[in-house]
Amino acid sequence: MEKRIGLISTFAPGRDWAESVVERVSAEHLDLKARLEGEGYIVMDAGSLHRSYEELMSATRELRSKGVQALVVFVGTWAYSNAIAGAALELGVPTVIWGDATPGTCGLVGAAIAMGGLDEYGVHGNLVYGPIDAPETWKRARVLLDAACAVGALRGSVLGVAGGRCMGMLTAVTDTNAVRRQFGVEIESFEQLSVVIRAEEIASDRVEHCLEWMRVTFGKFIAGEDVLRRQIRLYLAMKDLIAEEGYDFVAVRCMPEMLNYYTSFCLAHAFLGDAQDDQGPKERMVFACEGDINAALTMQLLKYLAPESPVLFSDVSEYNFADDLVLTCNCGSQPTDFASSSKEVYFETEGVHEHRWKWGGSCPQFVSRSGHATAARLGRKNGRYRMLIMPVEVEEQPRERLRESTWQRPHTYFRLNCPKEDFFANLFSNHIHLVYGDCVDKLEEVCRILDIDPIVLK
Repeated sequence: MEKRIGLISTFAPGRDWAESVVERVSAEHLDLKARLEGEGYIVMDAGSLHRSYEELMSATRELRSKGVQALVVFVGTWAYSNAIAGAALELGVPTVIWGDATPGTCGLVGAAIAMGGLDEYGVHGNLVYGPIDAPETWKRARVLLDAACAVGALRGSVLGVAGGRCMGMLTAVTDTNAVRRQFGVEIESFEQLSVVIRAEEIASDRVEHCLEWMRVTFGKFIAGEDVLRRQIRLYLAMKDLIAEEGYDFVAVRCMPEMLNYYTSFCLAHAFLGDAQDDQGPKERMVFACEGDINAALTMQLLKYLAPESPVLFSDVSEYNFADDLVLTCNCGSQPTDFASSSKEVYFETEGVHEHRWKWGGSCPQFVSRSGHATAARLGRKNGRYRMLIMPVEVEEQPRERLRESTWQRPHTYFRLNCPKEDFFANLFSNHIHLVYGDCVDKLEEVCRILDIDPIVLK
């Protein structure tokens, strides 16, 4: 995901300012721009200094045409809040007021009045104030800007959804118009049957190429090749459909009809969520199972905040009181990149036994590697969105432990950083999502931007 930041540097207009102030703020603008670019942001500006209301509005219009996801306003000294707040209101993205912390500049004075102006207009804003080379300053800035960019990337994206509500899951469905209004996400529908038709039309050489890559890449194959070929066809069909329709992420119902009449999307889910397939490196694609729209939204935000990590879709299966571990596993929906190595991935026969399989199925069996992670889940209470947010510790377990639950499925075990009673009291969905890394503060800021109630357990 590109993180596009608009940068405007300003202080109060007037002809009485010393030329040294103009030169200082202009130089600091260039310094801040270079430092932001060094942090991985794409920084767009309309010049080094804008002071009057007219100048700020002109700069804003130029930045808006460039599709910035967040705005940084560097305030060098005393400034006019109406100009800053008006520009932020016109641009319509989360704004960071960055006050000059150099002694004697009065940067905090200008930044404080700018923040008050944003509040008057109802613009989402935050203040960053500290030495420009201090790690603490950049830690706060990264949280605010990464969260803003994630929300900005989500807005205008398209979620493709196939099938209706799955197995009575109230927590998986929502009003598509409400999602468009609050998240800026357009939801387009497609039929699972169209994927099956596409799958049957996939050229055999594409299927065989993928199957040969799987034989070389992964550890063991228990499922039969006929089933694997059928599931590869579904994966390739989904990949083609996503490219043709321009979907940014997808959610597919799958159960029960796909299991009873064709095969499951387990391999498609796993490979779409991986960073590589038989064609080489690729972008990870969020694939939510069981038509879970709230899962898809949660996972897409996590993908933006932790781009190096795969994104988990799983069931909160049970809590092991002896080990104080949460066990999560879903029928087969887990990217193989969660495994410690690809050779640890076995393609087992499908473990969902309550359905009438026509052709059978397969799913990648493994245990997720250890690491610090962030778990999250969006849901609603009486129509209002909330997000469960938890720092957790994923702990890899011996494969043999899978016999304690469902042997064929991929598993993720994690340890809570909060009392288990708090976890039970705040769990409102069977589905949970997870990425490696610490995204707690960024998710809290995402919630503030989107007017979501955060439930942070730590």
